Amino acid sequence: MRNYTFRPLTEADLPLMRRWLETAHVKVWWPDADKQIALIEKYMDDPQININVVSLIDRPFAYLHDHDARAFGMPQYADLPHGARVMATFVGDNDFMGQGHSVGYIEAHVNSIRVKYPMVAVGPGTTDTRAISIYRQARFMNRRLATTSEGRLVQVMTHL
Repeated sequence: MRNYTFRPLTEADLPLMRRWLETAHVKVWWPDADKQIALIEKYMDDPQININVVSLIDRPFAYLHDHDARAFGMPQYADLPHGARVMATFVGDNDFMGQGHSVGYIEAHVNSIRVKYPMVAVGPGTTDTRAISIYRQARFMNRRLATTSEGRLVQVMTHL
């Protein structure tokens, strides 16, 4: 396993986040860079959510956050057990696409937080077959289809 590092996102990372959010492959699933940056800024110092920059050999290449499944009233996660974590992520640097890094850093992060939490869940859009495949490779299992508060259909997947 590669030596991925996870460090808290800081204000100095916001230009990098904007650049990543404006790339075509990220924009499809994380639309409206201004809105996403505003949400990152809003929650950057919130103790309920861990917002990280993922790096390999000191080169940042991905965004990842996790939080308690009940922290933000997301209906798609309402049935998860107490203490479950929800995770969302994207690879921002095109140079890291298609090389297995997504599976690698997701597994590394899940392994580190599973020490403290009973379950980790994700909720990719049902048409995001690439993300669903990556999560399956990282040993997530389909739990159920659910609707978000915005009306989007997602595939809730869990790592037990």
